Amino acid sequence: MVWAALFATFVPPQGLEFRDNHLINPNRLLIRYQDSVSPAGIAALNSQHGASLYKDLRQIHWEIVDVPRARVDAIRRSFLQDVRVLRADYDTARKCAYVPNDPLWNQQWDMRAIKTDTAWDLSLGSSAATVAIMDTGVMLNHPDLAANIWVNTGEIPGNGIDDDGNGYVDDVNGYDFAYNDPNPDDQYGHGTACAGLAAAVGDNAIGLSGVAPRAKIAAIKAARDDGYFYDSANVPAFLYCADMHIDVISMSFFSDQVTPAERDAVDYAWAHNVTLVAASGNSNSAFPYYPAAYDNVISVAATDGSNNKSWFSDFGTWVSVAAPGEGLTTTTNDGGYTGGFAGTSGACPHVAGLAALLKGANPSATNAQIRAAIEDGATTLIQNPYGQYTRYGLVNSQDSMQRVLGMRSGSKPAVLQFVEPVGGPQKLFFAPANSTGVLAGGLGFEKPNVCAATYNGKPIGISNQTRRSFTASVATDQTGTLAFSVNGQNIGAITFEKAIDTIYAPTDASTNGDGTPVLSGGFFQLYRADGSSLTCTARSGPEIYVELPIRKIKQKTFSRLEIEITRSYANSAGGTETVYLYDWSAWSYPYGPFNPIGTASITGSGTFTSNYVISSNPTRYLDPEGTIYAIVDATGVHNNSTISIDAFRVKIR
Repeated sequence: MVWAALFATFVPPQGLEFRDNHLINPNRLLIRYQDSVSPAGIAALNSQHGASLYKDLRQIHWEIVDVPRARVDAIRRSFLQDVRVLRADYDTARKCAYVPNDPLWNQQWDMRAIKTDTAWDLSLGSSAATVAIMDTGVMLNHPDLAANIWVNTGEIPGNGIDDDGNGYVDDVNGYDFAYNDPNPDDQYGHGTACAGLAAAVGDNAIGLSGVAPRAKIAAIKAARDDGYFYDSANVPAFLYCADMHIDVISMSFFSDQVTPAERDAVDYAWAHNVTLVAASGNSNSAFPYYPAAYDNVISVAATDGSNNKSWFSDFGTWVSVAAPGEGLTTTTNDGGYTGGFAGTSGACPHVAGLAALLKGANPSATNAQIRAAIEDGATTLIQNPYGQYTRYGLVNSQDSMQRVLGMRSGSKPAVLQFVEPVGGPQKLFFAPANSTGVLAGGLGFEKPNVCAATYNGKPIGISNQTRRSFTASVATDQTGTLAFSVNGQNIGAITFEKAIDTIYAPTDASTNGDGTPVLSGGFFQLYRADGSSLTCTARSGPEIYVELPIRKIKQKTFSRLEIEITRSYANSAGGTETVYLYDWSAWSYPYGPFNPIGTASITGSGTFTSNYVISSNPTRYLDPEGTIYAIVDATGVHNNSTISIDAFRVKIR
């Protein structure tokens, strides 16, 4: 991908130029000669290549030379082609990271953790970008927010007339969708805190600075004063933001709704060039939460001061990036500040603010380009026992800014995280004639990368290629090896099983609770019984507890659901295992019940398999996004008990 053609051209500061992802002084080079070259020989070489000595660094066998600005590249190439020269480097330019004059800046460790200050060296963004804080409201006259509050110029304040004809009267600074009035005040305090992290005014010698210190803040009150969000407020709020051409939506809420109307509204906003950012949730779980888990939303996990996953943060292959979420200094709804804001609620506005900062730096960038700059610019995080617990890692504002300005390009290395389904009848999996196909999920799949697949060594068709997935055509009457590659490099393979049922496996796995339980393994250990197992130790109770989300299920209607589990236990004799599925017909997660669908007595350490069949209304266990939430729970075990799950499979017919 030629990113410079997609993004604005970076204009270096006066006197500097840009080469190899660095600012340089175009009048100088640093030359390392062979040790055998004499001082007289060096002088002759400099003259031969069109350079003159500026400073001799004889202690380390380097010299700094002056060159004509217009010929710096040609002279460098000439030096590099000379066998007597070991190195010929540009004179790269650096500067102190931008430091705002806000007195609380020194407490904002989070901004430095994501390199916001060095991103500001390239651009402070602009008021051309607007970030909507879709939350409990915003204190509009907070001294550190007031100058950045968005103004709808189509409205005349306080005249009781819908001047711009958008269906909302006096929506001057946003709107209160919870109480259906034009006053998006913040009685709860949560929204004001998020607004400060995203876009508090910078360099005003007051308080602190947000990630996007010049962006505008639209106050979109969607929560009631008790902190609850309803669909009847959320859905029109999304549409309002899209129709009013707001650039970014920050959503520090989760789990309250899983509804088709919300999904449609999210997709509408994305289609209207809005970048959507949401908190992943605070349950230390791999179960997807919404709106974060929608495909068109950047989902955000939280990190601590050591760049480790916050103990409470949700995680998994559905989570895009991470940002600081503990001990955050931000604005409060009494006009002051706090140093104790926390949660993925705090992580989310960092990323929303970054999106607004990038949009302000390059107003022509699309939401897809901004998302790519944020995700591909992130620093990969791998942490035991979670592994790579977000798709892309900790956001890096500097790298993302370089990408949106056309200074850097390239995607993350391709990673295969899961495959769905892992088996089934031939007729279901021929793509693109049938859009179901077999989905390879991961990252680094975007064009112009070349994604490919083979079945038993023979190439098969590919369709529906995106940043995070592509679909393979499987048309076979036999079980075989389904292998995936990107740009000719193998990224993984599975044994695809020919079967009567469509077979799915968990994309993620998690455990939680007191007693520091440890879980190791995931999709590749669970998709079939092959001797490779996911393991989990006991938590306090004692109890063994494993959460297993099964995502990307395409079938919305089916008459039979079967859970197949192959496992063994250590030090657990006398315990009882129960497998639960979440019942979506009762309520949206996490407010409804997990129904027990099967139990087994633990009698020894041998491997055993159970099959639990559900034929009565089985679709009640499938959420609108195609996910089943499963739990394996063993009680009556011991403190040193362990489960080893060789296979956990969902069979649908």
